[in-house]
Amino acid sequence: MVLFVFIFTSLSHLLAQDISVSGAVYDNEGETLPGVSVVVKGTTQGTVTDIDGIFRITVPKGSTLLFSFVGFRTQEINITEPKQLRVEMQLSTVELEEFVAIAYGKQSRALLTHSISKVGEEEFLKTPGQNPLLQLQGKVAGLSLQVSSGQPGANPQVFIRGGSSTSPEGDAPLFIIDGIVSQGFRNISDMNPADIESVEVLKDAASTAIYGSRAANGIILIKTKSGRKGKAKVSLRYTYGIEMQPERIPLLNARDYIYLTRSNIAKFNQPELTYNGKQDQAKFLSGSFGMSTGNPRNAKNTLEFLDVYLANYGQQYVSDLLENQGWETMQDPVTGRQLIFQDNDFQDATFTTGQKQEYDLSVSGGNDNGNYYIGLRYMDQDGILRGTNYKNYSALFNGDYKLSDKWSLSTKANLQVRDAIGGGNTANTISRSILTPPTYRLYYEDGTPAPGEGISSFRSRLHEIYYKTRYDDVTVYRTTFQTAATWDILPGLVFSPSLFYFGTEGIENYFQAHNETTGNTIRPASANHNYDRHLQGDALLSYNKKLGENHNVSAVAGTSYTHDYSYRFSGSGSGSMIDLIPTLNATADSTQRVSSTKTYEATLSYFGRVSYDYKGKYMASASLRTDGSSRFAEDKMWGIFPGVSAGWNMHREGFFSSLAEVVSRWKWRASWGRTGNNNLSVANSRGAYAITGTNYMGKVGILNTTLKNSQLRWETTDSYDIGVDLGFFDNRLNILLDYYNKLTHDRLYDEPLWYSTGFSSIKSNYGSIRNNGFEVELNATPVQTKDFTWDLGLTFSYNQSLVEKLPFNGEDKNRVGGNFVFDPTTGEEKKVGGLAEGERFGGRWAFHYLGTYQTEEEAAGAPTDPNAQGRTKHAGDSRFEDVNGDGRLDSRDMVFMGYIRPDKTGGITNTLRFKGFTVRAVMDWAIGHVIDNGFKGQIMGSSRNNNNAIQEAMTNTWQSAGDGTRYPKYTVQSDYDYQYRNHMRWDNQIGSTAQGSTNNSLYFTKGDYLAFREVSLSYLLPASLTSRMKLGEVEIFAGAYNLGYLKKYEGMFPEIYNGVDYGIYPRPRQYNMGARINF
Repeated sequence: MVLFVFIFTSLSHLLAQDISVSGAVYDNEGETLPGVSVVVKGTTQGTVTDIDGIFRITVPKGSTLLFSFVGFRTQEINITEPKQLRVEMQLSTVELEEFVAIAYGKQSRALLTHSISKVGEEEFLKTPGQNPLLQLQGKVAGLSLQVSSGQPGANPQVFIRGGSSTSPEGDAPLFIIDGIVSQGFRNISDMNPADIESVEVLKDAASTAIYGSRAANGIILIKTKSGRKGKAKVSLRYTYGIEMQPERIPLLNARDYIYLTRSNIAKFNQPELTYNGKQDQAKFLSGSFGMSTGNPRNAKNTLEFLDVYLANYGQQYVSDLLENQGWETMQDPVTGRQLIFQDNDFQDATFTTGQKQEYDLSVSGGNDNGNYYIGLRYMDQDGILRGTNYKNYSALFNGDYKLSDKWSLSTKANLQVRDAIGGGNTANTISRSILTPPTYRLYYEDGTPAPGEGISSFRSRLHEIYYKTRYDDVTVYRTTFQTAATWDILPGLVFSPSLFYFGTEGIENYFQAHNETTGNTIRPASANHNYDRHLQGDALLSYNKKLGENHNVSAVAGTSYTHDYSYRFSGSGSGSMIDLIPTLNATADSTQRVSSTKTYEATLSYFGRVSYDYKGKYMASASLRTDGSSRFAEDKMWGIFPGVSAGWNMHREGFFSSLAEVVSRWKWRASWGRTGNNNLSVANSRGAYAITGTNYMGKVGILNTTLKNSQLRWETTDSYDIGVDLGFFDNRLNILLDYYNKLTHDRLYDEPLWYSTGFSSIKSNYGSIRNNGFEVELNATPVQTKDFTWDLGLTFSYNQSLVEKLPFNGEDKNRVGGNFVFDPTTGEEKKVGGLAEGERFGGRWAFHYLGTYQTEEEAAGAPTDPNAQGRTKHAGDSRFEDVNGDGRLDSRDMVFMGYIRPDKTGGITNTLRFKGFTVRAVMDWAIGHVIDNGFKGQIMGSSRNNNNAIQEAMTNTWQSAGDGTRYPKYTVQSDYDYQYRNHMRWDNQIGSTAQGSTNNSLYFTKGDYLAFREVSLSYLLPASLTSRMKLGEVEIFAGAYNLGYLKKYEGMFPEIYNGVDYGIYPRPRQYNMGARINF
């Protein structure tokens, strides 16, 4: 028996040999995790990872290792052979593990009673562009992010829950970065996205009320990274990218342009077809336009008759043009003579492929006595508009120090330098430079750029760069210093004073070398020096106490003082004798003008908040803030802003246990709050005055330039929010639902005045606006296995904006503005548009295009058209619906097109992980807005007599009866100037007055879109490989961004929310690739 036991034990030992296992443990963001418990399942045998996340352990073959760490899911790995492991821990879905930033603190998501959305640092690690705000698009329900320019470094328009005015694009939220209150976008515009740890969006008034003034539009809290306890970690990332025009505009080449314009001039430029009975074909055929002949050698325009060139310059010169310089010939459709010309692509001369290089270096670490984080970044990014560029230099230091058991100190220093070259008025540049007729030359024979048409605002982009843009020198310096202390007075009682400084200095120099487009203004130069300083001091006393086993109370009380100073200096001049001195000192004394201003303002605030929870089941919070602002008159300075909220974790009740396996979280939330807005200047409440430059009764004349209103009050927004947080299947599926209703009253508004007052408007408290809607945020992990994970994020928001109340004016619904239209359903007229109580604002009306008059007989029955100066209609002209049948086209015949802003928006984020690979696919969408394609309308209407056309002008414009074309006849004579008005129509106070508006249903389209925002791939090299290279984590990545849209809109860019597309700087398609190495 003893022998049997001995043999069995020996065999068991041989069969269960111990094997050695080692490796490294990382968190979900690729950082090594010290202190992770590594235990053999079913035993007490184990170890923990060291400061570098490394572990070594000897275990029986076939055993299972358990990896566990607070805040992360426990992982099991079966061990069958000696191996080097790379273990990636995933964040736990247990709700108490997640904390979110709130005003003056942070709070567990489980106990949160406010509506707050969080975006983590993973969204900012590989941003395709500079501005980190772009990464929020489609990822936060209720946040509208509108990109009005694709220029590098441009700020988007951001507003939350519909804003608080009838022009929400200007209702930017309050940005608070590490506690410092931002001045607009200044703090964040040039911020390094890689330095961001998290972004919280505070949406309901209860969460924002404690910030009082300027919080009416919501708050975005941004926290930058800090160091962690452990050895110094160095991370280096390099990114290379290219940017491209998203799609080409189908413009005509020179041959097609010449044929279309010259043949249509002969066909349609007849005395009986123009409004004034004048025929001026010669003006266009042999004048100073793109289709005109009569251009000598080396002129701006290359078009001329071939025989003229042969006679004047000889066969050898002409042969060289045709054989070596790409010139062409064709038969003139008007005279039959041969034409010679050069075909130039002004689209290529306007757009280019931009390149980007970015270097990011960070160093972080710490010990028991402190930690530090240093972030450095250099980025050089070209725009797709030629000559535009953005350079950014950024340095950030964050440090936390433990001075004693009672005192700790934190410091921050940040420097950002922005060196940007813009395109000036890019809407004009794009809509005009790109449409230069292709017969104009790009370069003169000496190699210098030709101007195109030759007018300062209608010239080739190449010419503008050579003589103007390359002299632009614009640099912005942003500096932040802050220091804060923490004093642990008693257990739970903490005092935290902090001081902040933020300064922005902009130095701008502009110059234009002598050229033929500046007219009598020789070598204009200008300079600006702008300086903004923000000083802020906060003092915060916080107290946390657990009462017995079940009651938790926390309280915050504090005060804040801000002082803002702005300085503006500008100078201009002209008349310099040479191009070599591009500064004001070389300009003529008689032309020099300078001006400077200084402004100051201050805000003093007191605030407090008390929060309570019982067993984590029932929560309540109340806050109060009072602000005093120097922008108001002395007796109106102070505003009071309260907020209350409550919550119920229903899933923690005993009766809920039967549902726990499916519904793991169910929390109700409700809140109400009041916030304020002081969006006015000191001059609005106290008046502004200026020296007139002339004498009044022998003394200096002083003019009142801004009419004061000493009765101005704080604009306030009252908002309530009802929400529910749901978690299913151990919180693998999480849903946040919110309904909100907010009322902005005592709106600060420029109220129009009668001309007899001498002022156009006065700032007043005027009416109220209501925004209400609902939001959905869904986060799920549909699939999770040992090697594969699929994470899904969805957002949806719906917002309705209505005018609630307007001052009584005797009009129905107290309507302001608008006009009358005919309603076919009632057979009566009604007034629409403008602002009216109970109505959504932002509506657009247009003339209803029915097609074209096919014959002169049809056109003879056309209604009178005052918009066309009563011009007689002819075959090929637009046929607009005479809705009320009175034989006259006016506002009563305009029909509703839609609203200019979407009311439904959302986004979809898919993240797939397989071993070291990660694939992301991001989309966002908007529904409910319309766009007037003014860019196309300007082209089809030949708005300037002298612009290129698109393919449809040749193939889809009326030529003869019954030809089935969509558009009216293409007249080289401007549709606007020559009063054809087939394309460009009056707004009649209910259409759009924006530049490029057509107010013609022919050009209106739904703007609904689904944007393919990102497809990216990254790969983490195996730890077994990187460890042999003496490296930490190594990641390579590549991605494509702004790939395109599913849309009905015919223009390039459907993200237009002012109603009109006049040819904006489009958002570029971007491709990035790079690598990140941790040392």
